[in-house]
Amino acid sequence: MLQFASGYVVALIAEEGVVRVTASLSRAQEAALKGLALKHKVSVAWLVRYAVDQLVEQGESAQLPLKFGLRN
Repeated sequence: MLQFASGYVVALIAEEGVVRVTASLSRAQEAALKGLALKHKVSVAWLVRYAVDQLVEQGESAQLPLKFGLRN
């Protein structure tokens, strides 16, 4: 915990083995995620982690219309 001269106390919570990832989404993707999060009463972050888990679980058998490693 950190205590500032102003009297504020801040608890820092860090999980080992957790990384922060930044991704850019279109406005439509953001709106869709927010709608799904609201509907299912979860956070957008939870939905993103869930989607990543699903993709990782599928592994090599994932059916993606992408050619990873190739740039336009």
